[in-house]
Amino acid sequence: MNVNRTAVVTDSGNGLGRTFANILLKNNYDVILAATQNSYNTLSVDTDDLHQYKLVNTDFTSDESVAQLKATISNTFGHLDMLINNAEIANGFGQKIEQLNIEDVKAVYEMNVFAVIRVIKTLKPLLEQSKAPRIINVTSAMGDLTKMADDSFCYSNYCMTAYASSKAALNMYTHLQCKEFSPSKISVKSFDPIALKNCTHNSVEICNDVMDKFIGLIKYDSLVD
Repeated sequence: MNVNRTAVVTDSGNGLGRTFANILLKNNYDVILAATQNSYNTLSVDTDDLHQYKLVNTDFTSDESVAQLKATISNTFGHLDMLINNAEIANGFGQKIEQLNIEDVKAVYEMNVFAVIRVIKTLKPLLEQSKAPRIINVTSAMGDLTKMADDSFCYSNYCMTAYASSKAALNMYTHLQCKEFSPSKISVKSFDPIALKNCTHNSVEICNDVMDKFIGLIKYDSLVD
């Protein structure tokens, strides 16, 4: 049954955007997959049988480009039920302070933190037109201070300074948005798609347990009709 739920997924090439989009399609969402240039080029030739989403080329570091994305959503659907902030940059594996390039660190923060703020700020009016709007910010356990302080945690010795600290900043931002939006109908959640047992460098595989958790966040009976 098509209940006309609408969703936007952001993507910058980690492979998860298409996965999330296809899960949403299977669960009766109409989906816009907003992708950065390189990801857009890859997804444009995607032969996946479930390639039924609307693909939009978006620069999440640009106010103008995100405003164009808003216009596309408004013209296509008129409102937005689900926003999944998945676009990210992960670089600098093994880099310690002497090896860090400040411009690279800025680029990571621009995508992993500032772009999320920009997208939420811009699309909030469309979310407010939904009966049960929801925001999911895709994070990483590498941004969890408690886990990273545990020597037994598989990522605890990874020196991805920019990425890990940007995800920690995103986690705090998500927490603050939960508090800010709590009086409203907008729900904000954090979601880590990489299960601990699947922790390998650059892994983007989603196991069944994690997929079930994601479906639990988006399924219709968890939303107000």
